[in-house]
Amino acid sequence: MVLHSVLTLDAGKFDAAAIPPEADAFNKKLVEIMATGPKWYEVGAQKYREMRAAGETPLPKAVYLDSAESFTIPSRDAGRTIPCRILKPENGQPAQAIFLHIHGGGWVLQDEKSQDPPLQTIADNTASMVLSVGYRLAPEHPFPAGPHDCYDVAEWLVDHAETDFGLPLAFVGGESAGAHLSMLVTLHLLQHAKGKYAAFCFKGLLLHFGCYSMVWTPSVYNFRKPEVLVLDRDLMDHFIAAFCPGLSEEEKRHPSISPLYADLEPLRGKLPPALFTCGTEDCLLDDTMFMSTKWLMAGAEAIVKIIPGAPHGYIGFPRNVKGSGSDEGMAAVEDFVRSKLGA
Repeated sequence: MVLHSVLTLDAGKFDAAAIPPEADAFNKKLVEIMATGPKWYEVGAQKYREMRAAGETPLPKAVYLDSAESFTIPSRDAGRTIPCRILKPENGQPAQAIFLHIHGGGWVLQDEKSQDPPLQTIADNTASMVLSVGYRLAPEHPFPAGPHDCYDVAEWLVDHAETDFGLPLAFVGGESAGAHLSMLVTLHLLQHAKGKYAAFCFKGLLLHFGCYSMVWTPSVYNFRKPEVLVLDRDLMDHFIAAFCPGLSEEEKRHPSISPLYADLEPLRGKLPPALFTCGTEDCLLDDTMFMSTKWLMAGAEAIVKIIPGAPHGYIGFPRNVKGSGSDEGMAAVEDFVRSKLGA
């Protein structure tokens, strides 16, 4: 009798031989660029944010688009609102749905304005209105402040998206810490004590190179490079120390902070489809593989896109940069969103 595995994957995608020469060249250049500036924890989070805004860090400063609109959403805290950024299609096509975007940056860096150009591209190419959340950052505001802001925005959109924008809330997603927070938002709504939130279901999740466990997966330990390629265990240790200071290893495993430890079985039949993407040159590769497998085990749809040679943060580079993998990842996003909208 021939035995068949319940799981199959394209192992060739993970083979170092699959990394194209242009990706190797891009990564070498990226390592050189990253070596020219300090690490964020060496100068402090606020100072590094100011340096980034002034273009004084290795990666380029953010580009702000005139097409973007500032917007605020009420917080659970009296007298405080949550800043957001709205980008609508600029190509004459009407938006069909809302994509709730949650930015990355290790829960410490960036903000809702950090990714105007790629989010505008997504808005134009998927007929979506993108709303990006400016959640509170660590270390000034450690866990659970950032997640609470994301929960508040998600609940507000469940209540007000149709009435205030004439559009349904359909997608949530983000990059790195943003993917982590997007997963927490999804589980928060599905497990909500109020029926109107528990009954809500996204059309899809867009999860790029997320960190789903605050206790490191094997790839974080095994990812060793002579120089820093965007992210490594040292940087992750400092991000985690800022985001959840003082928590024990057991506390870090709680599903409210590490969704990889969530019991998904009670949510069988309710979990939305998810697109998971990650490059093979990323210390968080195992997080993507483990979380997406759990998603499949719970009966949900998980489309996993692995880009050989792509580093952490790959999708944030301009699509025309050869070897970054950005064009391949953005194309997957557009195909996934369009398919779920029936386009």
